[in-house]
Amino acid sequence: MAQQSWLIPVDGSEVSLKPIDWLITHREDWTTLPAIHLLSVQAPLTGDASRFVNADQLKDYHREEGLKAMAEAERRLKAAGIVPQLHVSVGDSAETIVDFAASRACDQILIGTRGHTGLGGTLLGSVASKVAHKTQLPLLLLR
Repeated sequence: MAQQSWLIPVDGSEVSLKPIDWLITHREDWTTLPAIHLLSVQAPLTGDASRFVNADQLKDYHREEGLKAMAEAERRLKAAGIVPQLHVSVGDSAETIVDFAASRACDQILIGTRGHTGLGGTLLGSVASKVAHKTQLPLLLLR
């Protein structure tokens, strides 16, 4: 059986670190730990930013911000002996997460949530809720 591949979107918030802590707590449950992809989705700069910043500078900026957002998740995983693959993308968070998971043939997506449920969660338009509606993959939501 091939090694599984799991995607964990991370934005630097404590909520986005919930899957990291869950994975570390449960790492002994698997004979072969899945490959872990950390993904930071950066919002595209709006307006006329491209008139003032060239494409390479913009790419460097997004990469730097993405790596900062993933730094604590990476630190926690490495301290537990898990070496994640780091990825930075730019775009709409939910669509980018779903597209990334499909393009990398991920077996599952793990997302931390704030615990909003029902109408409140829908009205808030959380990324987790949007991903749940867009993906066909198993989705593990951690509160």
